[in-house]
Amino acid sequence: MLIKPRNIRKSNMTPIADAIQEWLRHNHLEEKLLVSGIVADWENMVGKLIARHTKSIRIENKVLKIIVDNAPLRQQLAYSKTTLVKLVNEKAGRQLVVECFIL
Repeated sequence: MLIKPRNIRKSNMTPIADAIQEWLRHNHLEEKLLVSGIVADWENMVGKLIARHTKSIRIENKVLKIIVDNAPLRQQLAYSKTTLVKLVNEKAGRQLVVECFIL
């Protein structure tokens, strides 16, 4: 005995990636997920030396705030603010940060 498959409407089906993305957007979690990904991948983005001296990374109101424990490194990173902003935005895939503070 053959069982006929049910007619499934393909127009109502949504790819799982789109459904998850919509759920994240609806619950205002999309940006938090991007920020956590940047924090998790910080060492690969900037290198081991900078990551070792980085104490905190936060993104608040489109401002990247980095706290480092080394004054010469802080000064060097201050010269590279635009590069850091560009690096974070490329990793996020959109303009997540417009300014950077090195503390």
